[in-house]
Amino acid sequence: MEVLMLWLFPWIFQCVSVRADSIIHIGAIFEGNAAKDDEVFKQAVSDLNLNDDILQSEKITYSIKLIEANNPFHAVQEGECL
Repeated sequence: MEVLMLWLFPWIFQCVSVRADSIIHIGAIFEGNAAKDDEVFKQAVSDLNLNDDILQSEKITYSIKLIEANNPFHAVQEGECL
């Protein structure tokens, strides 16, 4: 299933930015048993928010959806809702 998640990667994340001093919201979908991936994602967002060289006036927020394993259609459906 990890291969499926990597294949769906371009559809998993959505970014919306408006202008300077804005909030960038991204979403991620992980299988329910991917707790480590969930933690890595949260840490990456936290690191980005703390690095003023990358984001001067923007902040990133996120949504995480957990889905059942071995159901690729569930990932696509959830991706539309993030």
